[in-house]
Amino acid sequence: MRRPPATTKFANELGRRVAYSYARRLTRSDVEWETDLPLGGKIIAANHPTTADPFLMMSWPFEPVYILISEAAFKVPLVGSFLRLAGHIPVHADRRREAFEAALHLLGERKTVGIFPEGALSEDDGRLVPMRSGVVRLAVTARVPIVPAGIALDWHFVSARRLQQFGVTEKMRWFWLGAYEVSVGKPLVFEHTADDREAVKWSMYILTEEIERLVERSAKRLLDASWPWTTAYAGIHR
Repeated sequence: MRRPPATTKFANELGRRVAYSYARRLTRSDVEWETDLPLGGKIIAANHPTTADPFLMMSWPFEPVYILISEAAFKVPLVGSFLRLAGHIPVHADRRREAFEAALHLLGERKTVGIFPEGALSEDDGRLVPMRSGVVRLAVTARVPIVPAGIALDWHFVSARRLQQFGVTEKMRWFWLGAYEVSVGKPLVFEHTADDREAVKWSMYILTEEIERLVERSAKRLLDASWPWTTAYAGIHR
């Protein structure tokens, strides 16, 4: 089995430690696990309320995680270089297959891959946008479980920006210092083929329902906590 270069392992571990330190010291962040993570290759799939989510996801598992991240992040000076060095995967809008193949390779090496299946930021009120089916097709091709996760946060600590680069305007939503709750669910195993469209559609429905359930679970913990700004939590409205 081919191992990641030592520089990649070091950079990934460094990023994980920085993210963990930030999450624990500068936010009121909590991750609740319904069960232990399975060993070996797996996909962690979460909703995507803010641009900071990939950074914070690095702090969730006590093991390296390689995250599919929008190409825009890789264009930021220094940040992009570090993301590449740490082994994270850029997702180009016109070359999504490259990201799929890179993730498939990592899963074949029994690595953990992080994905935000919406493929874009959630709605401004926290509702999920329709999820892309690539996460299910990737899981069944690699024959690995999907571990769903739901994020809820205090929107008083979110600032929205628009970044224009190379003639493209990117919507960005940054999170700083506030309450950020994560609920990680039980692994989902789908045993159909990647080209069975009906089965993929049904699996996506199951995954979406599970992520929404976990978002609600996180939102409840956020409201129940003794945190001064959460009485008007707007993470998800029904």
